[in-house]
Amino acid sequence: MLEQLVTGIGNFLAGGTAMTLYWCAAIGGTLFFVFTLCCSSFDLGGVDAAGDAAADGSFDAMGHVDTGLLDFQLISFKSILAFVTMFGWTGVVWGKSGWLGFLAAFLIGLFAMFLTALAIYLMFKLQHSGNVTAKEIVGSVGTVYISIPAGRTEHGKVTVSLGGSTQEIVAVADEEIPTGSAVKVTEALSDSLFLVRKV
Repeated sequence: MLEQLVTGIGNFLAGGTAMTLYWCAAIGGTLFFVFTLCCSSFDLGGVDAAGDAAADGSFDAMGHVDTGLLDFQLISFKSILAFVTMFGWTGVVWGKSGWLGFLAAFLIGLFAMFLTALAIYLMFKLQHSGNVTAKEIVGSVGTVYISIPAGRTEHGKVTVSLGGSTQEIVAVADEEIPTGSAVKVTEALSDSLFLVRKV
């Protein structure tokens, strides 16, 4: 019975329905990747911020911005998109091999997911390694990357441009500020925590 079930699933994975699903994942992931890339290029921020918010909010960055390996987020919007895209294209190429093709697609998808998360982690490390001081950040205008709750009790994240580079800061506010809103940094509450308001 178990052998028949495994064989049946293998036949399904090598069949037309599974190939259609592989193609949908490959084309859909690629198109969405191009869309987010275009939005980033034209500074239309906020497209992927909401998707990253749940994963990114899982650790407390209130104390300091650079939290070492805690900043490494394997599961985020971009890494899941990388998994879906590579899973789809690998399935398109090797899907007719049934179980073997599915396993190859899954493992290559996971590898792409890890590489994407690593690239994001390294980019944030480069941003944090700059010589920008808290005093220089005060007065700058930025965009909310992760929504900020009201009351200064919980933090969100804001991206600001300083000296030709983009910096990500941890921020609180008196009022709730949704993702994508323009804000001004009004005060440095510590070296890594800032008070912002809508502009």
